[in-house]
Amino acid sequence: MDDLLQEFIAETRETLEALSGEIVLWEAAPADRARLDAIFRFVHTVKGSCGFLDLPRLGRLADAAEDTLAAVRDGRRVPDGALVTAVLAIVDRIGELTAALDAGQPLDDTPDDFLVAALAEDAAPPVSPLMQAADSMPGVPVRAAGRSVRLGVELLDRMMAGMSDMVLARNELARRLRDGEIDPRVEAALDRLSATVAEMRDTVTRTRMQRIEALFSPIPRMVRDVAAPLGKQVSLAIEGGDVELDREMIELLRDPFVHIIRNAVDHGIGAPEARRAAGKCETGRLSITARQSGNQILVEIEDDGAGVDTARLARKAVESGLLTEAEAERMSEEDRVSLIFAPGLSSRDTVTALSGRGVGMDVVRANIEQLGGRVRATNRPGQGLTLTMHVPLTLSIIPTIMVGAGAQRFALPRQAIEEIVSLKNSAVRIDHLGAGRVATVRGERLPLADLGTTLGVGGEPTVLAIVATRDGHYALAVDAVLDTEELVVKPAAPAVMASGLFAGQTLPDSGLPLLLLDPGGVAAAAGLRGVVPAAAEDDTAEEQGLTTLLFDDLDGRRRAVALAVVDRVEKVAASAIGDTGGRLHLSLADAVVPLIAQGPLPAHSVTLLRLTDGASEIAYAIAEAQEIVSLPRAIAPARRAGIAGVALVAGEQVELLDAHALFAGEVPMMDCRPLCYLRSDGSDWMDVFLRPVVEAAGYRCVGSEAEAHGASVTLAMDDDPVALADEATVLLSRQPATGGRGIYRYDRAALLAALATRTGKAA
Repeated sequence: MDDLLQEFIAETRETLEALSGEIVLWEAAPADRARLDAIFRFVHTVKGSCGFLDLPRLGRLADAAEDTLAAVRDGRRVPDGALVTAVLAIVDRIGELTAALDAGQPLDDTPDDFLVAALAEDAAPPVSPLMQAADSMPGVPVRAAGRSVRLGVELLDRMMAGMSDMVLARNELARRLRDGEIDPRVEAALDRLSATVAEMRDTVTRTRMQRIEALFSPIPRMVRDVAAPLGKQVSLAIEGGDVELDREMIELLRDPFVHIIRNAVDHGIGAPEARRAAGKCETGRLSITARQSGNQILVEIEDDGAGVDTARLARKAVESGLLTEAEAERMSEEDRVSLIFAPGLSSRDTVTALSGRGVGMDVVRANIEQLGGRVRATNRPGQGLTLTMHVPLTLSIIPTIMVGAGAQRFALPRQAIEEIVSLKNSAVRIDHLGAGRVATVRGERLPLADLGTTLGVGGEPTVLAIVATRDGHYALAVDAVLDTEELVVKPAAPAVMASGLFAGQTLPDSGLPLLLLDPGGVAAAAGLRGVVPAAAEDDTAEEQGLTTLLFDDLDGRRRAVALAVVDRVEKVAASAIGDTGGRLHLSLADAVVPLIAQGPLPAHSVTLLRLTDGASEIAYAIAEAQEIVSLPRAIAPARRAGIAGVALVAGEQVELLDAHALFAGEVPMMDCRPLCYLRSDGSDWMDVFLRPVVEAAGYRCVGSEAEAHGASVTLAMDDDPVALADEATVLLSRQPATGGRGIYRYDRAALLAALATRTGKAA
């Protein structure tokens, strides 16, 4: 009987918190019959077990809850807030009594009649102190039926440690055998051993892994219980519950996680009236997302409150003596946001039961850093706050690729490496884009990061590793690829993990400690922007616009062109460009291609975009390439030839080139004729009489000062008080041979000769 009782206690306590969350979610969606059936089955099972084990008190509570849920299933009751609260109170009491049974303590003699009475249709909801402590009880989702054995955590630790030693021993044996001649029979035995070790490694690793849903399951109930007394309404969205994490890690994260959630509801999300005043929906939004990145788990808690008033927080830090005024003024916005983790500092002016004492967030950060993780705050003033916890997978064995950079060695997760290619491969090309570089591998363009440069260890890269991250793909240049090995990865020191570059440390069979790189952290440290997006993992995510190359054009405008049509960016000598056949052309080694320029060409070297549609090629002269960006979907139409539209990039209006017009020859070419400014005297004489003559002589004429920027010569009347006789101006006289300072306006030969002299152009 004792064994049966212990099994009942373990099963009941293991599912209680998940049940509480299910009830709250069922309240939000009463039509969810599957969730109602799961709750009903649980209380029915508890009632049956209590009858067999002679636990009448627990059985009476479960029976009352079962009758109420049966009435809901039959349509005789509506699952309103009062009913849900009463059922939650019953669940709380079952949990309390089960915990007392487990500890061998006498059961609480508090009568349960008021809990049962609260299930009646006309009853008021019960007020139970248990509802304030829901977050203190661990739990996991209801388990599927199956055979199971309960093992102590200590035994699992010993199994994992032994498995780690076995992997290291296998690695060393393989290395020693590779150093000499190997008997085929020994090699076959080693292969069988490797396969067995790999299978056992996966099995033992899974015994310690648990879905992070065990951490998330109490959250709906907790949010409900915290928000209700504050008069707040909060909608909760949870994603990534199927991500697995070391079960010990889940327990250690429980307290920091609970504190962050409570703080978000109490402090982050405002009251309904405050949200209305800010133009927001009365119901606040709290989203929790978990995902795996390399050998880390990232948990994001995001609210849509008012964010952090960093100026006010800095003032309070000065008032409390944590900072001087000079230090506060020098702080960046990111540093000011980090003040929420400062010990003894709270942004609240009043103390409540949940926050305001300045104790909590500093403890959260300390606890996470002790686990080898880190926590980062991202502030969106007026829009909310996001807290991201980076947590290592404590003890894990993963396949890695060891690479060299300078005199150092590092490991990369093998699952993050899609391909390794030599820089000498003819299918690989490196181009410069502004201050950055892009690698083109068999026609695919990828942002390029140099590992040695990023880490400051130097080196001469010879190999490219194509790395996949959640945010996209990029090329990582390394000096060499040294080996592949399965390694036991553990958290590194907090200061190392805080850099964001590393996911842990390991000890390969060589005995030399090795750091495991975080591919996403390396990309961020290298300042890569415009990473080629990976396949969308969330169908609800906002669609990205066209991927383009952003550049400064010769006329000073910021423009963009579709990246798909850019073959390369290169510099050529100005002598390779000629004005022939009525337009500009670029001379290549074996061909001549059309060239488009929207402004004056530089005198010595010209930066070109080599554009191709797969069959033909043209060149486009630019001032400087900037970066690869994704344009927003909303693009304003344009009326200028050769411009497809105008988009907003980082607050700046950018013209998008019309690739179709480029290859159709519809883009106006740069007019290479000298520009002549006709400074009008208020009459139409210059436009009617002078413009045709000057333009026929090979000049381009403009009549407004706004268009005259960069003009080679100006034509003005000699009685114009503003006009000056200088090297760039030709003055015209109204009368012949009057001794004035200008040329007679009808002396055609003298006029054209003066223009030629000013511009250096033969008439």
